[in-house]
Amino acid sequence: MMLLPGGIVLDERSRIIESVSGRPWSSYALQNLRTTELTPEAAIVTYGAVAERDGEKYSALMSSLYIRRTDGWKLAFHQQTPR
Repeated sequence: MMLLPGGIVLDERSRIIESVSGRPWSSYALQNLRTTELTPEAAIVTYGAVAERDGEKYSALMSSLYIRRTDGWKLAFHQQTPR
């Protein structure tokens, strides 16, 4: 599940994949990256991001919840708050 700016809620895998298939950012930087282990199988990653694409700047606080599966860590939830 992804909660994105503008009230966008993506809860279907195909829609999430489609949402990240657009043009990449021309530059980006992550700030204050923190990882919090909830259990040996779950962790939250929080960070700030500053990015630019086509001269447009974007800045947000983000949090992502990852779950460990037999084939590796999988994103279960992601949220962005513009700043």
